[in-house]
Amino acid sequence: MNSRRLKYVIACVALVSGPLLFAQGKESVARVTVDPTERLQTIEGFGVNFTGPYFRDDQKAMFDMLMDDLGATIFRVVPYLVYSNWEEVNDNDDPNAMNWEYYNNRYSGPIFEPTWRALRYLNSRGIRPVIALMGPVPDWMADDKAPAPKHAVCGKSTKVGVLSHLSPAMYPEFAEEVVSMLMYARNKARADFGYFSPVNETDCYPAEGPRIDPEEAPRVLGAVAARLKKEGLGDVKLMVADQAIITNDYIDPILEDAELMKQVGVFSFHTYGENSVGPQVRRVKASKYPQTPVWLTEYGDLNDLDKTAENDWKNFSLAANRRALTALNQGASALLYFDAFDDYEECARRMCFYGLFTSDDQIYKPKKRYYATRQLYHFVRPGSQRVAARTDAPGFTISAFRDPTTHTLTIVGVKEGGANRLQVNLSTGADSATAWDLYETTRNEDGMKTNTVTVQDGAAQIDLPDEGVFTLVGFASKAR
Repeated sequence: MNSRRLKYVIACVALVSGPLLFAQGKESVARVTVDPTERLQTIEGFGVNFTGPYFRDDQKAMFDMLMDDLGATIFRVVPYLVYSNWEEVNDNDDPNAMNWEYYNNRYSGPIFEPTWRALRYLNSRGIRPVIALMGPVPDWMADDKAPAPKHAVCGKSTKVGVLSHLSPAMYPEFAEEVVSMLMYARNKARADFGYFSPVNETDCYPAEGPRIDPEEAPRVLGAVAARLKKEGLGDVKLMVADQAIITNDYIDPILEDAELMKQVGVFSFHTYGENSVGPQVRRVKASKYPQTPVWLTEYGDLNDLDKTAENDWKNFSLAANRRALTALNQGASALLYFDAFDDYEECARRMCFYGLFTSDDQIYKPKKRYYATRQLYHFVRPGSQRVAARTDAPGFTISAFRDPTTHTLTIVGVKEGGANRLQVNLSTGADSATAWDLYETTRNEDGMKTNTVTVQDGAAQIDLPDEGVFTLVGFASKAR
């Protein structure tokens, strides 16, 4: 090759390879720093919601999988789809005297019986479920006299001519209704439970719950708390306020009621968007009751009618788990996915497809979102502590946890773009991991172990796909 042609070839190679070499040099590495010595909230558990009347004996294998494989330890159970129907006619005219001939007939019927079986089955597995109510109150408890709401409400919540507001005069009747159900559940159905959510999404009326404004909440809940104590159920703690719009402030009025707070066990919130629990956690921490836990009792995604694999992946797997980690990073101590399995929702008046499992022909199969959710639920057990994990890498949402019993460290991440190499840096200390096992749920993998990466000089380099939910499990050096 003559010298002129050689120079031409070299110039061409330089022209092509120069930008590539520059790009490789500029190739970013996402960095996360984990400090196991900076201890944050203790994780109380993870779980799911489901509607009790749909429980069937042939679902037990699915429930076993939710507990044994997914890692669910909390179940929020709705015993009746629309609780306005179970006391459509008042049991009697005295809210202080329960008509047990009336209530026994209602609670022993075919709608409630599957719920009692579900609760007993969960009890047999060592779980004390949450009992939660959804839907409007009966018309005779409601009025249309409330002024325009001062807080945010769902778009369909201001229907003219719909009796949706729980009348203040009916608070004793409401307390009688809901507590009578708990009395039957414990004393007649022999079901055990620890938490009770008496109202659901009262800022998304009338379908999801009765209209109860933030300033009204303490009186309604106070009536329920007083009735619980009167009927020997003072051990049952209230879970409040299960609001639809997470930015609404229901809890400041509740925090100001010292008597009511004796009965409040958990502050509970729902989100299907980008807002999360942080402002609510700060309200609780700044109050006289800073130890009251904050739970995210509903999350997931709302685009359930799109049953494509792409929607299952993008929204119910990636976005939903980003919401989960965001809530944990902002101080939530428990998360409950909505929903356990696909079912017909009375609130929506249609078949809904929010579930981790399909339910077609009563054949229950896990969806992609099941495996994505498992990346957190299966590996982070109750009693674990969230520890500091910091990254500013675009496309990554990261949480880290330390199990004080096994001394294991666990990192859970959602990757929605960004660099394909993650560098995990550990602060020095006795709890630093020496190696990480990598588990991934991607478009093509369902919770598979894909690699083991050793730590060198306090850091580990991990290659990741463009998108995925991943878990890194490492054993601390003292446990080796």
